[in-house]
Amino acid sequence: MRWQASLLLLALLGSAAGQQESHGQRGQGRGQGRGQGRGLARMLEEPGRASWQKPDEVVAALKIREGEIIADIGAGTGYFTRRFAAHAGKIYAVDVSSSLLEQIEALKLPNVVPVLAAPDDPKLPQAGVDTIFFCDVLHHIENRPAYYEKLRAALKPGGRVVVIDFHKRPLPVGPPPAEKLAEEEVIEEFRKSGFRLDRQHDWLEHQYFLEFRPR
Repeated sequence: MRWQASLLLLALLGSAAGQQESHGQRGQGRGQGRGQGRGLARMLEEPGRASWQKPDEVVAALKIREGEIIADIGAGTGYFTRRFAAHAGKIYAVDVSSSLLEQIEALKLPNVVPVLAAPDDPKLPQAGVDTIFFCDVLHHIENRPAYYEKLRAALKPGGRVVVIDFHKRPLPVGPPPAEKLAEEEVIEEFRKSGFRLDRQHDWLEHQYFLEFRPR
């Protein structure tokens, strides 16, 4: 599994040429220098991202309930975490980068719990989460079927897994097509892991937006 901070950074915001050159050279360790962490933060929070990521529209579409518990996996700088915090009861901000989690902690959001994950385990409480959220992260996870089993164990009855990721075609943002997961592939993987597609949103320009629930 490779969704370290530098993976997420380049997947989100690198230019197509820059991504193709460096997508396979991203950092593998958890530790990040503070200077590097600040650079990653600037890129992840680049103002132009909102024009295609549409974060406020995404949050509205999720219809978050008061008291809902959300796990934001690959939380990065808290781009979605801080938005969820305004609506949900508790958010687990999950990442393998301790330096990025420090930046989330610095936000001092009372209902956000930073979680330093292992590469193969999100470290979520058993049957403790209503919504597990991935944005531009799932295509970095290796051995996804085993990972999906951990997601299932973390979900409360009636819980869901939300996946937003890049369409498998050339785009001005995201990794090269060879490193992406096609929407149909993701749906089939979840189906084989005992999930069903519950909702499908089609209004993001560069990404698919799917909601799954256990069968």
